Amino acid sequence: MTERPAAPDDSPLTELLRRSADGDRVARERVWAEVHGQLRALARSRLAREAPVTCQPTELVHEAFLKLSGPSVEPRDRNHFMALAAVAMRQVLVDQARSRNRQKRGSGARPLTLDTRGGADADATTDGIDVLDLHAAIDELAEADPRKAEAVVMSYFGGLTDEEVASALDISPATAKRDLRTARAWLGSVLGPIS
Repeated sequence: MTERPAAPDDSPLTELLRRSADGDRVARERVWAEVHGQLRALARSRLAREAPVTCQPTELVHEAFLKLSGPSVEPRDRNHFMALAAVAMRQVLVDQARSRNRQKRGSGARPLTLDTRGGADADATTDGIDVLDLHAAIDELAEADPRKAEAVVMSYFGGLTDEEVASALDISPATAKRDLRTARAWLGSVLGPIS
C-alpha cells in the first residue's frame, strides 16, 4: 500500500505567507499578528521547564521571529512556517544555554523533557534532559536520519501535531507518527528515560 503525503495547507496564514514572500508589507505584519499568540504560548510552555529562566516568552518569540525575518527564509505554508519557527526557537534556547554555561558551569538549570503536551502534566515529569544534551542528541540523530530529527524539532520546539509535521515534511501522517515514535525511542536510549 502506497502512503499518501499529507494534504497541503490552505489556511489563511498560508495565503498571508505567500503574499508576504511577494513583498507585501501589510501581509508580513498580519503574519506576525496571526502567529504571535501561538508562538508565545509555545515559548511559555518551553520556558516553564527551564530554570533559571533567562528570558521571557515574548523575548524568545521575538528572537525566533528575527531569525525568520531573513531574506532567505521563505515558508511554503503555515506548517512549514511553524517548522521553521521550531528550528529558530531551538537555536535561541541552545544559544542561551551555551551562554549560561559559559558564564557559570553547573548553573543548576532544571532539565527539559520531550513531552510535547505542555501544561501541568509536562511540568510534573521527573526525568528530564538538559537542552544542550538534547541539542547534541538531535544533531547525532540528524546524521543518521535527518527527517526523524526534523520531526522531533518540529514536534518538541514547534509544538506541531503529528499531522502538521507530516504536512511540513510532505509525508503521510502515519509515517510522521512512526518517525516520531522511533526518534523518541532512540533519543531515550541515548539520553536515558524520557518522559
